Amino acid sequence: MRAYPPLSVKTVQSLSCKSRERLTFLNCASKLGKLVLFSWCLLAMSSRQLLATGSSNTGKLHFYVSSQGNDANDGSARQPWRTMQHAATAAGPGATVHVAPGSYSGQILTRSSGTAQSRIRFLSEVKWGAKLKSINAYSTWRTIGNYLDIIGFDISGDGCLGILNEGAHVRLIANHVHDIPASPARCRENGGAGIDNAEFSATDNDVVGNVVHDIGDYKATGSLVHGIYHSNSGGHIWNNVVYRTAGWGIHLWHAATDVQIANNLLFNNAAGGILVGAGDSPGGVINDRTVVTNNIVIYNKFGIREYGRTGRENHYLNNLVYGNTAGAIQLLTGLASRTLELDPRFVNFQPDGTGDYRLSASSPAVSAGTNTAAPSEDINGLQRSYARPHDLGPYAWSSQSQPVSPWPPALP
Repeated sequence: MRAYPPLSVKTVQSLSCKSRERLTFLNCASKLGKLVLFSWCLLAMSSRQLLATGSSNTGKLHFYVSSQGNDANDGSARQPWRTMQHAATAAGPGATVHVAPGSYSGQILTRSSGTAQSRIRFLSEVKWGAKLKSINAYSTWRTIGNYLDIIGFDISGDGCLGILNEGAHVRLIANHVHDIPASPARCRENGGAGIDNAEFSATDNDVVGNVVHDIGDYKATGSLVHGIYHSNSGGHIWNNVVYRTAGWGIHLWHAATDVQIANNLLFNNAAGGILVGAGDSPGGVINDRTVVTNNIVIYNKFGIREYGRTGRENHYLNNLVYGNTAGAIQLLTGLASRTLELDPRFVNFQPDGTGDYRLSASSPAVSAGTNTAAPSEDINGLQRSYARPHDLGPYAWSSQSQPVSPWPPALP
């Protein structure tokens, strides 16, 4: 099972288009000395660039979007575009799309893919400052590209899904996904979710540091509407806060296996906190080698549950499960150890999401965790202590008196 990449800054270095054109010109001119062949060289170079990136914006690594911009602009900081969709169409491998605070409407569809070395990043310049809301769309943001990052957006809508990811190696980081009605009349067949990693054949999708809430009618149990829904193998679901969803806070199904679920907080979800399982399409998958650790799961119907096809190498380590009306942990094949069934004693717990969910000094969740399959940082990007066991939940107790780390987060 791969480890989540360490959070460090990687410098991107490349020749500009003009530099490459000059080198190509000198090379062609010196060897051939004919203008017609020089022109052919330039044409061939441009064609190779277009084939490699699928975009005429090759070489541009930073684009800008503003609610005051215009899609007829060049996408620079001084002349930003107006719509997210225009930017999503233009950005190629290695590009970062910077989105200014403001309101942006309409569904976004991301088709382009990055690479393992040159990801495509969409970044809200102020955390939750770029507010995306869809009207009459099934999902607010749908991505079918691979190697993408979606970081720091506020996402809502009137459809069934907030983020629908059908790509692989996609990272959804520090977003606020909320108020997705996912009404039974509209979403009955497939249900809905705040975040849905939906493609069965995809791998290694990460959902880290998001706040997801009010997805469907949280007062109605037995719904197919969940907070975070994960249908494929691998990946990390770390440091998320999920509450008031109509189904499960975190739900693994279909082709899910080998997933790490750690340091999340799940409360007031109608069906339950965490469900680990596999079943239905594509068939034949057993959810095994999944690790569920350091989570706080409180005041749901079920706490943590296995369902469907599960394996004997699933492990449930150092979780706090408290106040769930239908039981704490119900496993079919997995093994649980060091489970706490105690009040976590937050600074100020409120069931509607308005509380302070950091741990108080007297919390039994302080130093009660493990670093196995767990993130080294908390939801605010602050380093968890190496001098003692990890704290449970998304907020490290030792970080209470420290300033919140600067935005944007440092990523590889």
